Amino acid sequence: MRVVGIGGGHGLAATLRAARRYASDIAAVVGVADDGGSSGRLTRELGIPPPGDIRNCLVALARDEDAARLWQHRFAGGTLTGHALGNLVIAALTEMTGDFTAAVHEAGRLLRAQGRVHPATTALVDLVARVGDGMVQGQVAVARTRAPIDAVFLDPPDPPAEPAAIAAIGAADQIVLGPGSLFTSLIATLLVPEVGAAVRRSRGQRVFVCNSRMQKGETFGLDAVAHLDALTSHAGACVDAVIVNHPVIEGDGVAFDPEELRSRGVTVHAATVAAPDGGHEPAALAAALQAVARLR
Repeated sequence: MRVVGIGGGHGLAATLRAARRYASDIAAVVGVADDGGSSGRLTRELGIPPPGDIRNCLVALARDEDAARLWQHRFAGGTLTGHALGNLVIAALTEMTGDFTAAVHEAGRLLRAQGRVHPATTALVDLVARVGDGMVQGQVAVARTRAPIDAVFLDPPDPPAEPAAIAAIGAADQIVLGPGSLFTSLIATLLVPEVGAAVRRSRGQRVFVCNSRMQKGETFGLDAVAHLDALTSHAGACVDAVIVNHPVIEGDGVAFDPEELRSRGVTVHAATVAAPDGGHEPAALAAALQAVARLR
């Protein structure tokens, strides 16, 4: 089975670890709107797309576990404080090859990645959100907003997609959307016009893995239906099935109404997929994704 994961950050990394358990071919299409931390610094100083989410995905696919641990090391002193080594390696490879996409693919070779990682676009983009009567700019600022997010946009709005990412989506048997930050990772990636269009026209099964917990600021107060509605209002009809965590985590868990979800025209699969910390447990997520594939 050819599986493509779309999104960013630690959520997409969990999907890729899950896919390694059952997929014969794996690809990741990763958003590049991050403007915080090490990634943001490298974008501002070197003019390259932010490498952090891409690094996390490469590490999730790495066969060389010792190298993967090294790539995740963050410097704790001097001018390199806060930088992850893998981010610096990707930056160095970009300088050596003169091409960010080539650098990412070379990084995958060095880590002996079980699959390919593609940036959604190599253009430099900002994420902008409409919040109440105002606008908030930058992924970090959007993620930290306390007011409900009405809509998010890319600036510029029409960055060209990475061709290999579009080819991977077109060839996929299963496309996994999320988990991860709904607006600032998943939707931000699908806002690259060619990426969203490729998912909409895909003949593969499109599965939305809903977050198990609400995210302070970004999705606080949103149930699973609201998550799905936000996704489809930005990206169009792009979901065939939804995986939700059951039972709902006490306190900040994402609640769901199966019948209301089904009224959106999607298949619903409820299963215990969350780890104790609220993230998705790869083995459980793999089992859920395989179960959804069999339902088709």
